[in-house]
Amino acid sequence: MSSSLETQLWERIYSWCGKDDFILCVVGTSVMTAIVFWVPNLLLMILDVTGRPAALLKYKVQPGKNSPVSTTDLMKAVRVALFNEVFVSGPVTLALYYTMCWRGCKFGPSELPTVQRFVLEMSVLVIIEEIGFYYLHRLLHQPALYKHIHKLHHEWTAPVGVVSIYAHPVEHATANLLPGLMGPLVMGSHLATLWVWFGLIMVFTTFHHSGYHFPLMPSPEFHDFHHLKFNVCYGVLGILDWLHGTDVVFRQSGTADRHKTLLSLTPMSCLVPVKGKTRTK
Repeated sequence: MSSSLETQLWERIYSWCGKDDFILCVVGTSVMTAIVFWVPNLLLMILDVTGRPAALLKYKVQPGKNSPVSTTDLMKAVRVALFNEVFVSGPVTLALYYTMCWRGCKFGPSELPTVQRFVLEMSVLVIIEEIGFYYLHRLLHQPALYKHIHKLHHEWTAPVGVVSIYAHPVEHATANLLPGLMGPLVMGSHLATLWVWFGLIMVFTTFHHSGYHFPLMPSPEFHDFHHLKFNVCYGVLGILDWLHGTDVVFRQSGTADRHKTLLSLTPMSCLVPVKGKTRTK
């Protein structure tokens, strides 16, 4: 990762933050994640509310569901998302700075990781995030926790992008944020690695909840099926779901055949039709 181009870019960002590690980590991370989350979600919300451009509606995973989306429900989701971003993610980011300092993580441009180190760390982060998210998410489906915490997120059986952080604050702090934070802290990652990692997480979780299977974009089929069926497909990659058998219904339905990157302009629903997608809870 530490080529001259990346070093120059990070040096510029570092200078914008007054070469202050605290401002770079707390303010910089908050601004970066807000931009990465809200830009695609604003575009998706325009599509969901207006139905335009109409040509994109053919990529809906659940045709006819939330098309158009209820503006009342959408604004409620936006309010909860903003609350979580400010009052949950904000304090967590502040705590992250002090934890990274304690862990010995680096912030400056002269300390950027090598490409080999970056690739190694990203591989480990993916594994740790998958393990953490799967088990915390499945725990939230236990009746007592589901009723008081996770049920809010599952109000949307046909999700839209912003629903990715439409959750109880406890859920957002634990199942949403903690799995993604554990890896960088375990590995002692540089803040730049953490920014790339956070950006990827936010892009993927937005598209996993988007309700659209767009060409060249991350497939939402797996997690959309979780919202549809409720008690299956708890993970992100699907490895632990396969090991625990929580993806059996997904595979038997034929929806698994659609869970791939779409490489043509023809909607996946036309390429691989799936019958009998009804919700069971």
